[in-house]
Amino acid sequence: MKCIDQRNWLALLEQAGELARVKVPVDWNGEVGAIARRVLNAQGPALLFERIRGHEETWCTKLFTGSLATASRVALAFGRERTTSRRELAEMFRRAMRGGVPPVVVDNGPVKENIRRGDEIDLNDIPVPLWHPGDGGRYINTMCAVVTRDPDSGFLNVGTYRGMIVDARRISVLLLIGAGWGGHFVKYAERGEEMPVAVVYGWDPLLDVCAGSQVPHDVSEYDVVGALRGEPARLVKCETSELLVPADAEIVVEGFISDDPKTFAMEGPFGEYSGYYGEPRPRPVIRVECVTHRDGAVYRGSLEGVAPGAMNEDAAIYSITTKAAILNVLDRAGVRGVLDARPGPVTFVQIRQTYNGQAKQVAAALWASASAEHFWKVIMVVDEDIDIYNDRALQWALCYRVNPASNDLVVMPGTRGGVLDQSIPLIRRDDTVLGTGSWNRLLIDATRDLSQARRDRFGRPTWPPMSTEIEPQEMARVERRWPEYGIALPQQRGWRG
Repeated sequence: MKCIDQRNWLALLEQAGELARVKVPVDWNGEVGAIARRVLNAQGPALLFERIRGHEETWCTKLFTGSLATASRVALAFGRERTTSRRELAEMFRRAMRGGVPPVVVDNGPVKENIRRGDEIDLNDIPVPLWHPGDGGRYINTMCAVVTRDPDSGFLNVGTYRGMIVDARRISVLLLIGAGWGGHFVKYAERGEEMPVAVVYGWDPLLDVCAGSQVPHDVSEYDVVGALRGEPARLVKCETSELLVPADAEIVVEGFISDDPKTFAMEGPFGEYSGYYGEPRPRPVIRVECVTHRDGAVYRGSLEGVAPGAMNEDAAIYSITTKAAILNVLDRAGVRGVLDARPGPVTFVQIRQTYNGQAKQVAAALWASASAEHFWKVIMVVDEDIDIYNDRALQWALCYRVNPASNDLVVMPGTRGGVLDQSIPLIRRDDTVLGTGSWNRLLIDATRDLSQARRDRFGRPTWPPMSTEIEPQEMARVERRWPEYGIALPQQRGWRG
């Protein structure tokens, strides 16, 4: 598969009937966000807003959003059929993380068609919406790729980190020390230097997938995109630093971040992934020195926030990439018998249980991993006979395989965790005090009690039959005689819904 840019991606979505063009004038202040929310909740098409009030004559007039909001469109981004299973896509992602294809550096590219410096820069020329009614400002960094470089090793990190327009040339950002670029920021500060930053808006959708996912800290997201596409990404050097960005990107903002608190600006509130607003605080600022962009550039953004009945792009992406991250972590940790994983607000892991403490080992490995910063607060581990995609089956296991008075419920207190979780007291999620948030995590061990198992001649556990099981000979007889009974059965739908 060839690496694609945002224009190829738009054409592919339109051809597949997965894109809606909004041609009537819309207001960036509230209306765009409301439209996007209604479409996301209905699992509707990607949106291209073509007429945004106040941006009729700016150098950027269009906004693209929602392209990765369904599993079928994520499959298209991976170059697969829309019906491709999450398991298959997760395995693709795992292989790409294990064997990356490094990028190549080229001399020039379409992203250099326009180069703006100094007074030519005004971030308000970009049609950034007020995504949520309670946001502190226009959040330009939502679905983006933030590029930084380790000053010691030269390693390039690409992540997604929120940022709000302060004025024409400043973006206040949520820069957490535990994040990939946070480690780089500390190194530059110790050297007494500002950190170079480049922010990419609109390129191959797989960069958006990788930048916002749990790629191992020693693997560059550019390498993963190259592996998924089967060819190296074409990168070009920035105008103001040695950072490398996609040559075919729509828009790149270049700048520097200082550790001097005098340069900080208020950031927030912002409607975050949890569906709540994060608190405003003074934060580091990207001082923008250069903007490069293609002719007719289209800005890429995304509406955050999930809640009962409310969806977003992250949910579709993480159902694949976080599954891959879980399986990778458990594999690296040597946890045996892991069959499948289903990420979500509650993470479900299915195992073939053979030894005592296996479920605890699953939780310990996940909680100790680098990816645990924002994930895996609550984990439920089940046996192989429980379908982790069947909510009724999971409820049954929770009710009939968990003894609340035993060690089936394990709380791990005071671990590092997400700073945006409103269930935690404010002081316990203040990263300016703790360096990150502080989570109490929960394991629900919904596996069967091994003391009730028998062992076969190889030492493997076997279990007494369930009362709901039918003897094989009776099942064969019923199947053979079924046409005689005259019983019409409805189409089987499992226990969903």
